[in-house]
Amino acid sequence: VIHVDKANNPARRDYLKSMLLEPDVHTDSLLFTVVSDPPDDEQSLECEDVGFARVSLREILHKQRDIIEQEIDVMDSEDDRAIIGKLKVTVEALHALCSVYEECQDD
Repeated sequence: VIHVDKANNPARRDYLKSMLLEPDVHTDSLLFTVVSDPPDDEQSLECEDVGFARVSLREILHKQRDIIEQEIDVMDSEDDRAIIGKLKVTVEALHALCSVYEECQDD
């Protein structure tokens, strides 16, 4: 959960406004990072990034539809053109995006 209410999270809300106003596929998306856990016998090692998946907030706003249990492609962390799997996600952001977008129109 990422809180973006006006009263308690103005900085996050401003960042969300900038995401909607600047047309860039990498800045208008939520990024999910898929990591691997270290082997059981080597718990002192760090997790490693395996891949990344993106959900476009601009697309949610444009289609006027949240993403509910949708499978999205996971791209290899070393080759962002190679799909290495799927990730099932739910992103309920439409209400917040509409509210922020309306503020952008008022500014």
